[in-house]
Amino acid sequence: MTQRIYLIDDDEAIRISLSALLATMGWETQAYGSVQTFLASQPELQNLNGCLLLDIRMPGKSGITLLESWKQRGSTLPIIMMTGHGSIDLCRRAFKNGAFEFLTKPIDADLLIETVGAAFEQQKLIQQQRESQADLQAKLATLSAREQEVMALIMQGKSNKEMARDLSLSPRTVEAHRASIFARLEINSLAKLIKVYGGLKGTT
Repeated sequence: MTQRIYLIDDDEAIRISLSALLATMGWETQAYGSVQTFLASQPELQNLNGCLLLDIRMPGKSGITLLESWKQRGSTLPIIMMTGHGSIDLCRRAFKNGAFEFLTKPIDADLLIETVGAAFEQQKLIQQQRESQADLQAKLATLSAREQEVMALIMQGKSNKEMARDLSLSPRTVEAHRASIFARLEINSLAKLIKVYGGLKGTT
């Protein structure tokens, strides 16, 4: 999936100059003059890939307001905040709400390129983690209801004998379910099962 830079700034000159600078790196930039225009053109924020360059103070909805609601909108797109009127309090507020970086205008070209490159790498890592989580969840979905019960008890540290008692099964049946779980999840040890699946929903 192509990574793009989404640039929101009410100053047209800045939009033009930054877009031209970023184009020298072969990066595609989509520029918007307001938060409202951006949101209207991008209804599915969770599907965006790349990073967002966002001016803090703009007429209408401000950049900091968008940042503060970003997680609730379901997007993992890294946000690089820009401002010509920076302050320690504003910087702290931006980072508290998940800003990837905070740049002060006039923005140094080399710093901007370095920051955007780092944001791209973070977004790529997030996407890879999401895909990995989806793959693990898909494997979990192949377990039967009984196997899910056995796995939950395994995650609680129960022995085969304890699981057999809790589920009113024979130890041999529990062992068969355990072997099936390992096969379906493509896991070859208890340690790996706990490491890979321990933090997923539906396993405890």
